[in-house]
Amino acid sequence: VKPSINRNLAGMLVKQGRMREALPFAKVAYDADKKDLKAAQLYLNCLLDLGRAETVLEETEKILKEFPDDKVVLVSRASALRTCMNNDAAETELNKLIEKFPDEPVIHRIKADLLGDSDTKEALPLYEKALALSVEKKGAPDPAIQWNMSLHLLRARKMEQGWECWEQGFHPIVGTMGRNLPNRITSMDRADNGKEIDPTKWTIVCAEQGIGDQVLFMHSMNEAIDELGKVLYITEKRLYPIIKRSFPKMEVAAQGVTYDWTRNSLKKNGYIPLGSIPRRHRPTVESYAKHKTPYLRANKKLFEKYRSQLQALASGRPIIGISWKGGYWQIQRKTKQLELENWDPIFDREAFYVNLQYGDVTNELKYLKEKNKKLAVFEKLDFRNDIDDWVAIAAACDGIISVSTALVHFAGAVGQKVAVVMPGKQGPWHLGLNDTESMAYKNVKIFRPSARESLQEVITRVSKLIV
Repeated sequence: VKPSINRNLAGMLVKQGRMREALPFAKVAYDADKKDLKAAQLYLNCLLDLGRAETVLEETEKILKEFPDDKVVLVSRASALRTCMNNDAAETELNKLIEKFPDEPVIHRIKADLLGDSDTKEALPLYEKALALSVEKKGAPDPAIQWNMSLHLLRARKMEQGWECWEQGFHPIVGTMGRNLPNRITSMDRADNGKEIDPTKWTIVCAEQGIGDQVLFMHSMNEAIDELGKVLYITEKRLYPIIKRSFPKMEVAAQGVTYDWTRNSLKKNGYIPLGSIPRRHRPTVESYAKHKTPYLRANKKLFEKYRSQLQALASGRPIIGISWKGGYWQIQRKTKQLELENWDPIFDREAFYVNLQYGDVTNELKYLKEKNKKLAVFEKLDFRNDIDDWVAIAAACDGIISVSTALVHFAGAVGQKVAVVMPGKQGPWHLGLNDTESMAYKNVKIFRPSARESLQEVITRVSKLIV
């Protein structure tokens, strides 16, 4: 078919938020005619949405030779620079674009995104300006701006507005970077779309975030069960045992059950995304503070087994679980990862250390061996999949020191003592801006550098907790 057919199909898919499907069609159209500006814009849009910022930078350099003043291409380049963490270049580009296109909401949003990577307080006014401009131009708030500012609002503890903006994550314009559920779920009715929920009918609750966020969003699950009545929770296989054990009043099923859900004769309210549950029961910081009791249950037999093993090996020393890296996206890793070399002050304490870090730790073990330090490793377990064992080992420790990763949520939710080390002043939204303890978990304390404190000094401060 003609390249224009590929371009038009890509455009239709992009409008539906189906960027991954749109990409190959946009690329065909773009490769066939490098002077087709619309094809180039669509191609860049798809690449950005799928996190391929380096390719965007390569392609915009070529496209700008032909279209040096095109706003979409220039904005794509600035966005890619920010994603690649080339912050100085991104800020320079964005300042030029704001001067050239002062009323363009998207530019102000990307500038807010850039500022928000390090300072939520500085970013929020820019988001508000971008939102106001979008209302002026389109007559309604831009869902992408609301989505991008949602976590900053939650971090700043503007909970009600934050949850409202969080709901925009399902809008097609947000794309892959938003809240994603399969069509077989979203084709059902939302149970929480304003109508009254009948507790005698079934309501599906399904997760759409990573496993750490899933645990955090389950903070009010028992209240949700009391409200909704008949709840069917859809989860992945690796999480099934701990969720089934922890919430006996709801039915738990694997993801495949939804294929036949619309065909059975059960009376149904519809579905609620798990990430929309807190909006109903955790609208304020105070509502979290009132419910800081553990809500996940570790496997008792596994806990007793690992506790016995660790105590025997520790010979009276405190048993400390360790995790030092996490985060999927590059920008997340900046706030969720430390090299193990930074943890020397912790390993200098007289304790028995247990690896709770998932993934390959070969290099770290080699480093520790060279330093004559030891870290107990459960080599036969894959912590990404053996969640029940992972949680039981975490619960069996005397305490945990970790960066902000899924481990913190699981350990916090079972009531374990956790010290969260933050590489920078600002981290994930649930840790707040100045919080020294977790909003959600009773025994989780937060350690971040003060204005006069280095990262090494923070870790030394944390190491003194080991007694």
